[in-house]
Amino acid sequence: MESIREYLIGVIAAALLCGLVSQLIEPKGTVGIAVKLVAGFLMLLAVLRPWVELRPEGLFRLAEDFAADGSSYVTQGQQLANDFYRDGIRKRLTAYIVDEAKTYGCDLSVEVFLTDDDIPKPHQICLSGDISPYARQALTNSLIEKLGLTREDLIWT
Repeated sequence: MESIREYLIGVIAAALLCGLVSQLIEPKGTVGIAVKLVAGFLMLLAVLRPWVELRPEGLFRLAEDFAADGSSYVTQGQQLANDFYRDGIRKRLTAYIVDEAKTYGCDLSVEVFLTDDDIPKPHQICLSGDISPYARQALTNSLIEKLGLTREDLIWT
């Protein structure tokens, strides 16, 4: 990006210089034509400079840099998408358990821990709150049946 910025600054500076010199010199006559010719050549050099300095190894390095940057962005995007996916599962599961607890007249605090698999599954759920023994047993049985958890996966505090 730094080289692109330098290139643009060089082209803009050459254009300003050529425009200023062309305005100061009388347009008619041999000197005016020569100045315009030199100014045009200077602009051409400024615009074509990256292509003149271009080497094949630079092209390969540039392509490798683009590929490395691209794969880095893809990895970051996949990680971000995975984090959003996991967060969505965690939030929906937490909301489901809180709603299920309300059917038993309980107000619980829920924390869901997911596996690190490609398709994350709940492997541990921490439940805390004021709950009667009957409601706790009924909610435990409901979560085991509906979510496929074991009793060891549910931690009551």
